[in-house]
Formats: sequence, C-alpha cells, structure tokens
Amino acid sequence: MIKALKSYKNNKYTKKSLTILLCSILISATGCTAPSSDSNSVNNESSNNTGNAYTSDYDNGFQKDTIPYIFNDTGYAYSDTDYTVPDGLVTKRDNVTYGSIDDRISYYSSTIGENKECGVLLPAAYNTNTQYPVMYILHGNGGDHYDWNRDDSYLVTLCGNMMADGSAVPCIVVMVDMWTAPVSLKNNPTIDTQLDAYDEFYKDLENDLMPFIESHYSVATGREATAIIGTSQGGTESLVAGFKLIDKIGFIGALAPCSGVIPIPELPDGPWNTSVLDSFEITDTKNIPYYLQLTVGSKDPWCLESTIYYDNALNAENIKHSMNIVDGLGHEDALWQNGIYNFMKRIFKSWIIFII
Repeated sequence: MIKALKSYKNNKYTKKSLTILLCSILISATGCTAPSSDSNSVNNESSNNTGNAYTSDYDNGFQKDTIPYIFNDTGYAYSDTDYTVPDGLVTKRDNVTYGSIDDRISYYSSTIGENKECGVLLPAAYNTNTQYPVMYILHGNGGDHYDWNRDDSYLVTLCGNMMADGSAVPCIVVMVDMWTAPVSLKNNPTIDTQLDAYDEFYKDLENDLMPFIESHYSVATGREATAIIGTSQGGTESLVAGFKLIDKIGFIGALAPCSGVIPIPELPDGPWNTSVLDSFEITDTKNIPYYLQLTVGSKDPWCLESTIYYDNALNAENIKHSMNIVDGLGHEDALWQNGIYNFMKRIFKSWIIFII
C-alpha cells in the first residue's frame, strides 16, 4: 500500500502531487508493456555499461537518494520498444479537456539585452499546489514559438490526449523562440546570422528562460524534471542545449536534427556544418541522460545522414540512446508527431518517489 510520496525537490513528504501520483501509478501499470516489434520503424539502442543511469549497477554514481527513479532500475524508457503511434493521436475527443497556449509571454533575456517571447501550454488541470516537470520544445529553421499555436497545430491536441489517457505525465510545455540575437537582425538574415543566433539559444535557456519559467509557474526543478525536444534545426539545438546543459536537462529528444552539433567530416565545410560541440563526450557519468531519443524519417531528404552520424557518434561514446528510423516518412508533421509522442510517453515516469 502506498503510504506517502516524497518530493525530490524539497525532500519532504507532501500531499501536493496526489494527482501526479495517481497518473504515475496509471502510467507504471499501462506503460511497462512487453517489447513489441514495429513494422514501420527500425530501432537501435546503444548501451553504456559503465555509465548507464538506468541499471542497478550504477547506484553510487546515480545517487538514488537525491534522484529517485523507481522504474528505471529495469531501464523502463528503453525497454519499451514499441514506437508505433495510436490512431486518433491528434484528433480532439469530446471527453477530454485541453489546455491552451499563451504564446505572447514576454521575458527579459540578459543574453541579448532585450525582451524575448515564448509560449506556454499548461496542463488542463493545472494546479499551483502541484509542481510539474517541464518540457521545452524547439521549432525548425525559420520558425518561431508561434509555430505550435497556428490553426493547424496539433501540439495542444496531442499533449491533451496523452495526458488524459495516462500515456504521458502531466507537464508544462514551453515553446521557445530559438532566435538569440537582437530582434533587429531577424528580418532577412543571412544563413550565417540565423544559425549563429540559434546556436546561442542554450545560453538564453540557461540564464534567462529557465529561471523565468521556474519563477512564474509551479514547476519541479532539476534535470530529472526537465526535458528538451526539437524538430529539424530545433533537433540540432536540442542536442546542443541538452549536452551543454547536461547537468540541468535529463531528457533529450532530437527529431531529424540537422548538421552542426558536432563535426561531420563527410559533409562540406560551411555554415550548416559549423559545429558547436567537439563531441558527445560526457565527463561526469552522473550526467548521463535519463533518456535520449533520435528520430528521423527513412525518406528525409536533408537530415537522415546527419541523424545517422549522431547515432554512430553516440555509440562511439557508449551513451545509451534510442534511434528510430520511421519507414516511409520524410521531413514532415507526421514524423514530428511520432517523435513527440514517443518522447513524451517515456519521460518523467518516475520524477517522484513512492514510499511503500
């Protein structure tokens, strides 16, 4: 019988997260399914036997007293190899209450010395007495945070359906504007200016956006409650930010990431192949990502090669991750929906500890 739950943030017994507790129980019961094959995708995993935070062999480095995981002893996020997407994922349902996006939220960015905007999607049942994990979601090249709130956007529906049926932990979703340079440079930028502005985003995320979200919303802090995912160029920057801020972000998703994260010798020199990181090396094994996902379509005309290169580079560093090549999809919304769904169903599963 569950007697209490323990918040990892304040290390005290509390009733604040009863809703999350019930959701987590439901997820643990429904999410830990036997591995199944997916005829529409090819999935590969790389295992780090010396630095894998999901194995019981890593108790000392994982510090379970401060980072509680009750399912990850068995590698839950990676043991679920079903990457299919259910029918009706982005279809609104009569019995589901959906959240709404406020995409006009202004915050001061000390990184660029002026205000920036972001969007925030709160769970439909958002309660200030509950601390929620946070997922930052990044747009593609030439986009912005408004992309997720246009008339044809599926994000609100996807998140609402997943949280309603218990396949995702209720969380706050923050839509970012990756442009991290003076706004005056945003009109008709050169490709060099644009990519440079995107590559600076991790600094704004660390110094400005994350502190703003943590001070204005009821959020759980710490890398065990922080995720980042992006599409296309946003996938590139999610890898950059995820590894630059590896001590602050525990879950990383990159959907068809472009070149520019680490050097890719096979590609020609130029702005698209100017890397931010030297490698994916992680020097402190306590900072191994709890879950790291690469997803790309088999027909992607631009980012299939770079995604496969990142997969191989992560393998070379013995960093555990999932690599999902979705058969028949290109650089398109269906791929983003697949990637976001499979990411959200695996993150934040045990960000609170149960006392039995």
